[in-house]
Amino acid sequence: MTLENDQEPAKYCKFCFGTEEDSTLSFVHPCRCRGSIHWVHNQCLSMWFAKANAVQQVMCIQCQTRYQKQLTLKSWRSWAIPRFGIDMFGLLEISVDLWITWRTVSGFVGMMNGTKGIFREIILCTMWKCFVASGRRFCYYGNLGLQLASSIFRVSIDDYDERREIKVRLPTDMDWEQISQSSVLN
Repeated sequence: MTLENDQEPAKYCKFCFGTEEDSTLSFVHPCRCRGSIHWVHNQCLSMWFAKANAVQQVMCIQCQTRYQKQLTLKSWRSWAIPRFGIDMFGLLEISVDLWITWRTVSGFVGMMNGTKGIFREIILCTMWKCFVASGRRFCYYGNLGLQLASSIFRVSIDDYDERREIKVRLPTDMDWEQISQSSVLN
């Protein structure tokens, strides 16, 4: 299929395969993916996030782009208690993570006070880093926090192309992270 220079290709949702003609749902381009997986309906993306694992809720599994999420406060009447969907094994994992973290922090304080040995604390810190402070666990806890936040905030995903256009228009000596942080502070 050839396209004229002034025509854009039809938008297809990469989850439901719906087109612009099929429905009135809005599209977003949340990552760097191109081609047939370029577009997705906002509603389909929200349903995907509800079912996806922790890592897939943070970044696109194809292009590894981190999603930029925005939180907008909901009306207090639409606040709800979130459904975490944590089973007994998940509760056990969280309990062990909290226990190891508490032991590591209290042991470090004890080591600084001279009541605990350094060798024991090195072992605890190593265990904490390997089992609790891994990237997957941070994604897991970040998503639990996002689920909790979504009970009072509306979560929306920024369009990747719009972010890229803003970044291109920035002066070359400005850092995107500085701009993001300064907009949060204002």
